[in-house]
Amino acid sequence: MHQIAANALKSNLARVSGLETALLSAGSGTLLDHEREEAAHVAHQLVGSAGTFGYSRVSRLARELEGLFRQQDSSRESVAASAWKIAAIRDDLQGDPDY
Repeated sequence: MHQIAANALKSNLARVSGLETALLSAGSGTLLDHEREEAAHVAHQLVGSAGTFGYSRVSRLARELEGLFRQQDSSRESVAASAWKIAAIRDDLQGDPDY
């Protein structure tokens, strides 16, 4: 089980990096529609995986990011206001689960 959790952590941290890149592109207005859809999909994967391994806050924050990426008309202000979530998710994943 330890190895499965370690592999999930590695995958989830890679997902966070991808979401960070997408969020930066969204903030600068350069995120393409297919990239937005992919970011929403990646955030959805993070929701499930983090929840499975007991990271409820990560799951909640990733769900919020998923919603942001699903909005075609998300403002730069809403994107900027969500930037802290990336750091919080990364920090939480490197700590202990919530249970």
